Amino acid sequence: MIANFPSFLLNTVSLDLTLSPLYRIHGQEAPALPGLLALAPPRKTARGREQDRLVLYLLLTGNATFTSAEYTKLAEDAGAAFHQTAGPLTSALRAVAGFINQTLLDRNLSTSGRGQYAIGWLALMAVRDTQCTFLLSGPMHAYLLGQEARHIFEPGLSGKGLGVGQAVPHYFTQTTLAPNDRILLTGKVPAAWEATLATPGAASLEATRRRLLTLTTEDLHSVLMQATPGAGGFSVLQRTGPTPADMPHEEAPAPVPAEPTPAPVPASTESLPPSEPAESIPEPEPTEPEPQPAESYPAHLVGPSAYAIPTEEAASASKPVVRPLRADDFPASIPRAKPKAADPLPIAESTDGSAPEPEPETVEAEAPAAPRPRRRHPSRAAEEASPFLRQTAKLILGAIEGGRRLVRRSDEGLRKFLPRLLPGNEAGETRPLPDATLFFLAMVIPLIIGTLGLMAYFRFGVSQQYDTYLAQAYNARKTAASQTDPVMQSNTWSEVLLYVDKAESYRKTDETRMLREEANGQLDQLQGVRRLKFQAAFSNGLGIEISRMAATESDLYLLDAKTGEVLRASISANGNFQIDKTFNCKPGEYGSYKVGPLQDILAMPLMNMANATLLGVDGAGNLLYCAPNQVPVAKPLPAPNTNWGLLKAVTLDSGNLYALDAPANAVWVYTGKDSEFVDLPYFFFSSQVPSLQDGIDLAVRADELYVLHADGHLTRCSYSRLDVRPTTCQELTLVNPFPALRDSNLFAQAHFTQMIYTVPPDPTILLLDADNHVVMRLSPTSLELQNQFRPVAGSVPSGMIGAMTTSPNHILFLAVGDQVYYTTEMP
Repeated sequence: MIANFPSFLLNTVSLDLTLSPLYRIHGQEAPALPGLLALAPPRKTARGREQDRLVLYLLLTGNATFTSAEYTKLAEDAGAAFHQTAGPLTSALRAVAGFINQTLLDRNLSTSGRGQYAIGWLALMAVRDTQCTFLLSGPMHAYLLGQEARHIFEPGLSGKGLGVGQAVPHYFTQTTLAPNDRILLTGKVPAAWEATLATPGAASLEATRRRLLTLTTEDLHSVLMQATPGAGGFSVLQRTGPTPADMPHEEAPAPVPAEPTPAPVPASTESLPPSEPAESIPEPEPTEPEPQPAESYPAHLVGPSAYAIPTEEAASASKPVVRPLRADDFPASIPRAKPKAADPLPIAESTDGSAPEPEPETVEAEAPAAPRPRRRHPSRAAEEASPFLRQTAKLILGAIEGGRRLVRRSDEGLRKFLPRLLPGNEAGETRPLPDATLFFLAMVIPLIIGTLGLMAYFRFGVSQQYDTYLAQAYNARKTAASQTDPVMQSNTWSEVLLYVDKAESYRKTDETRMLREEANGQLDQLQGVRRLKFQAAFSNGLGIEISRMAATESDLYLLDAKTGEVLRASISANGNFQIDKTFNCKPGEYGSYKVGPLQDILAMPLMNMANATLLGVDGAGNLLYCAPNQVPVAKPLPAPNTNWGLLKAVTLDSGNLYALDAPANAVWVYTGKDSEFVDLPYFFFSSQVPSLQDGIDLAVRADELYVLHADGHLTRCSYSRLDVRPTTCQELTLVNPFPALRDSNLFAQAHFTQMIYTVPPDPTILLLDADNHVVMRLSPTSLELQNQFRPVAGSVPSGMIGAMTTSPNHILFLAVGDQVYYTTEMP
């Protein structure tokens, strides 16, 4: 079906698109392809959709029943969602896929009690000027035929289809159309098409159509398109297929429930004669055919047997429905029930006089017509196998057969030759070989043949697979270089990395290494990523679980989460850090005070009256002053009037100590006097108190307080020293300024566990994404993302980052497991 709109709305489009359905059922071409929709922009569109045309191609698989009205409405509603979605093109395409997925999912949930389901395979093609963007969901194929031949098929990314879950699996790719380019969309590729679709070159639409139809006699459900110079219009070539009354009596199918009404033909539609039907096995006469509904056409003219949705029994059908799925449409691996005994069917004689192959056992859906013989179809796996795999299989089978012949000949020869070597055998009598010798030969020779076959595969097969994926990576690289949309550039460079990964699964070379470096470099530039090279701080692991770190220009302090003890390390001349085994800073009794496991640690200023280099605090508000070669000194913080809940984090700013007590929903401020805190604290907030029960970290600069919550969001509070103006707080929205990331919620995907406010002259907020090995650098005023710091590949091992800190001389430390990694490249 197609929607026509005034041509002046499409004056920016320079190519017309002509669509030609390839739709054959049991040797007969059907006049219209259900699930095919072509839409030009309507008069009123969402912003960004004014110049976008859409081709929607939907296949429904499963065992549920769809009426023609439901099938048509699903396609039309999904197409309308495209032009009603503003923003990036990819968002509009995802909206279409999401609408179909939700519709099918709701329907599947409502019919799950009856064991019925429907799965949608979807191909969307959006055309803007000469740019063509594809979205594929499910195992759909797209072929681009022009000066080059390109096959788009990524089942690992496009998933199983729509309607099976809340997630919407999809795969994006983009290309540039040129005049006379042809595009083929299909869910099933006959093996006979592979050579033709892999051959580039110019050809007319009708010539390509005729060749594809004559190459195979299988059922077809595809759409072929061609771009031609024009004003941006659509046309659909529809064939007028023969009706049951026009067919010979022995080929007329039994009447079944109605199918979707064919799409109306627009003004530009041409009417072409039907193609000649392929020869098929004669079918038995139907039993007492029922009259066809007035607004339907026979089910044998509907979607192919490999895809169509099954129908209910014709006698009880009140609405036109789609043709039932037949058992011979399934791969051979699916178990099939044996049919009930029936009268033998007439069998057509082979043209060469040989007996025809027996028909496979099938399960027929209930229908008023008698069963008809089915043409045998090869399995899906065999059809989709590449020529190389088939050639390899032939090579291995040939080697096995050759090995068997060699065993037989060797056995016969040895039986004749070896007895002649024995004394007293001049008469030439034959003696049988011992059983042990025969057993040895039977075991060794097949092993030799198998080894030779494996050597041939690894010598030639692996090389061909590597070359295939490498060529696909170069094609994707070429596409990425020609694109201007940052989102599509990012997606295509990710596609390059995918093909490089596949190529390197067979062999790693300098070419794959250079391609990987180029793709990563382009992605980093598009996404604001800066790669930093880290190195290990210690020669071996420390055997502790690091939860917090603090650093000075020469020392590094590590808090062990298991014991609550602090370790000190100092840098050596060779660049590694050495543990100071004499350093003492751990829980215990110090004078009349008892200090529990430390919760947080802070590096003290160089000049302080306590003569300490590190300040630790436990959950009850007890401070522990530590320094090398000194006994720690414990001093309790004066408890607030509400007493302590659990002190989670502390920070120092301008000599004052800020303490986060999350369970008490409070931040307490202690005024420092000679690095000691002896006065009662004051409450940071006034009338407006934010929710802090899930607070995990805090940072302070002047009168600005930042609190990091467990779910990753930030709260900023501005302290007011005036009675007439209260302290105010607000939830912050982080800003992502990089266009390549506009379709992804970067901050929602992150797992922030720690926050640091770096020192001037370039103050920034650092947020640690522990799961993804990312440190995000943001402006403290606008909260706009400036950079993403990521380790150079291989410099930091996988695993969750436990802690982060920076030193006054801009060294960044990351703790993974019981090891620390640092870099001096942080700006």
